[in-house]
Amino acid sequence: MIILNEQNIFAFSDTHGHHRALQVPEDAGVIICAGDAVEDDLKGGEYDDFITWFSSLPAKWKIFVPGNHELSFDLDQADDIVKQFEATGITVLQDAVIDCDGVIIGSFSGNSLISDEDIPKDLDILVTHCPPYGILDEGFGSIEILNFVRNAKPKWHLFGHIHATEGQHFQLGETCCQNISVFSNL
Repeated sequence: MIILNEQNIFAFSDTHGHHRALQVPEDAGVIICAGDAVEDDLKGGEYDDFITWFSSLPAKWKIFVPGNHELSFDLDQADDIVKQFEATGITVLQDAVIDCDGVIIGSFSGNSLISDEDIPKDLDILVTHCPPYGILDEGFGSIEILNFVRNAKPKWHLFGHIHATEGQHFQLGETCCQNISVFSNL
């Protein structure tokens, strides 16, 4: 759990359909899922149980950042899924920034072209699914995300994707990079 501006923040990724086995602290004011919540096979109903579970959590802020297993998002077929999330009070955060009662949280997919002057300088937390290149990435990190982290300098960079380094952290200048994957612990 991270505490910023008196907010308890709980973050996870990589439940791959086993989200109900996750122990979520009841005092979390912000809960973040950094993707791979489901095994999206483009049939449409994969998200139903996750959305029901996630929306029932007691946190005021619930944020979802899609991962590589959320294929509908990669293929731009997620409009109805986003509406399902949003109808239950879950924010889908893609290449955007949100202010959660004074905690500034942003997401960056690594696929967006963002000019240096448009990179937010007040990020408390950056959430991506993939790690930055060379940091707890087992060779699968993103150079674009690394460059974004170096420019934005958030206090925290939370990511998943790499199960082998889950739970580990790395200090990159002013930023604590942490793998929040929980796959092996479920």
